[in-house]
Amino acid sequence: MIKDSFATIVFQKLIKSSPRRILSLVLILLFVEFIDELHYGIQTAALPSIRTDLALTYTEIGLLLGLPKIIGILVEPLLMLLGDSAVRKRLVIGGGLAIVAALLLTFGADSFLSLLLAFTIGFPASGAFVTLSQATLMDLNPGREPHMMARWTVYGSIGNLAGPALLAGGFAAGFGWRLPYLGLAVMTLGLVLMLWRQPFPLKLEQASAHALSWAKTPRWMWSNLLEALHAKNLLRWVVLLEIADLLMDVFSEYTALYFADAAGLKPIQTGLVMTLLMLASFVSDLLLIPILDRISGRKLVRIAAILAIPVYIAFLTVPNVWAKVILMVGVRFSTIGWYPVLQGEAYAAVPGRSGTVMAITSAAGLIGGILVWIIGIVANQAGLSNAMWLLLVAPLALALFVPRPIR
Repeated sequence: MIKDSFATIVFQKLIKSSPRRILSLVLILLFVEFIDELHYGIQTAALPSIRTDLALTYTEIGLLLGLPKIIGILVEPLLMLLGDSAVRKRLVIGGGLAIVAALLLTFGADSFLSLLLAFTIGFPASGAFVTLSQATLMDLNPGREPHMMARWTVYGSIGNLAGPALLAGGFAAGFGWRLPYLGLAVMTLGLVLMLWRQPFPLKLEQASAHALSWAKTPRWMWSNLLEALHAKNLLRWVVLLEIADLLMDVFSEYTALYFADAAGLKPIQTGLVMTLLMLASFVSDLLLIPILDRISGRKLVRIAAILAIPVYIAFLTVPNVWAKVILMVGVRFSTIGWYPVLQGEAYAAVPGRSGTVMAITSAAGLIGGILVWIIGIVANQAGLSNAMWLLLVAPLALALFVPRPIR
């Protein structure tokens, strides 16, 4: 067993360095999440318009949302394992540049295949750019992973909130869905340049015995992976995180289509509804920070999951569209703490191995990718309203399998 992880040694060196330098890096890493969720917020709200312009079927939408995740599983775990070595900064920079390319491809997409190519490039690129940025943030805050994840999600929620609002404003002004992707590409490139200039802590190649030669790297990566897989409860948290995502990101991805198709809302109205959804996410993420100081994260997730079941059933069954909007907000509040707590528990299960944890999480993404694909197929065959019932698996799984708090 490796006594001192690379992240632990780097952290010890960091606390002796300039606090201003550490603060600057932390803020930039948090803005990485802001840009990523800004992209996500725009994309979820723009999906009905993209579907109309490119004449996409539900099966094709399911492929767009699920297949890139499945393909990324072949690449992302390797990137995450390498992320626990001294090349992390290069991976983050390269991932950011690949995201810029994916955004430009989306901006110019004129068919399903060109859009699928853009999405396929963007998924593993997001792993390198965003996920390794998150892992670095966790390494800088050992012992407070769920709390730092709560702050990470607040920045993400601000981006999520701004995305649909900007898109709705663009539609009102007569712009289409393409221009925001060009703006995102420019913003992402600017953030990559900021990270390029920032002294990156994991570039200290002599800080750890993990600064190995490339000939020894594969064996070390394999040893690190096996060690993490033997950690108690890690796989539980990783699998639960993928299932929980059904009522988090997957719910958000299909909500715009649900209100456009099942409720007949226009693009501007759909954008405003999505803005309200992201506002609810932002408020719940803000509330989470003080809540975690008063209640165990595990207990919070169990209670929230139990409450989510009746709220989501009501959302699917009430006929009035505005009642659905109110219940949609209730669904979002009922998922409070799910992502920060589950992801934070996964990091805490293997301290100092953040890249390896995310490699395992990425591999488990096969579960999420298949589930999203199945939802698209069911929606194409039986209608989106019926397919949305599959998302109920998420709160049921959390209510049953999240362990009780450790006293």
